Amino acid sequence: MKIELIPVIEVSNYDEDLEMPSGSYLEFSDEWENYNISANLKTDFSESFKAYFKSSSFYRISEISDADLLKIIYREIEIQQTEENRGIDDLACSMDGGYILKINDVDTYFPQCCGSLKHIAEWEDLVSEDGNHHFYTGHPSPKVEIQEHKIIFDFLHSMPQESYAYPVSEDQIEVDKESLRTAIENAKKELQYFAEQLIRINKKENLNIPEIDKILIYGIDE
Repeated sequence: MKIELIPVIEVSNYDEDLEMPSGSYLEFSDEWENYNISANLKTDFSESFKAYFKSSSFYRISEISDADLLKIIYREIEIQQTEENRGIDDLACSMDGGYILKINDVDTYFPQCCGSLKHIAEWEDLVSEDGNHHFYTGHPSPKVEIQEHKIIFDFLHSMPQESYAYPVSEDQIEVDKESLRTAIENAKKELQYFAEQLIRINKKENLNIPEIDKILIYGIDE
């Protein structure tokens, strides 16, 4: 069994001058893809800023250029500002997105509402010998069953009982625990490269954001 865990962030651009598709991305994937590309360009993202898959708002962190990541950082500063508008002092949250579970070259399970990069800790907990295995990566999250050599994701008994924004094709899936452990370690390596990219941009652009990598990847514990 080939298992991959793909770190992605969620970026959505809208432009009132562009006609938005009237249906869902599942029904009108071409229309949404064209809209997303046009909206990205109108907000000064580069032509190389491509979604992980057609019509989605997920972008693989290893494929984001420095120029586009700088725009995303400025956006995070704006989004996370409090009423006091303190700018970088308000930065506390991990970037929206999460991890796509890919099984035998098929994208199988996607980040859901309120998912973020910090949820790598939830994936690590699944393969930890002393973890409590309370798996939450946004809502809904599947119920998980940990066995000696495999992990079962149960999508019928999710918490809470909601529809998946990015649908799952099966009621439950089983993955080999050691294969998932390797996938998690590879995802963490990708996160480390991303952290180094954030640090490099922070220094080059004189953003002066303390621990920018820790904040935007892992968030600050409340």
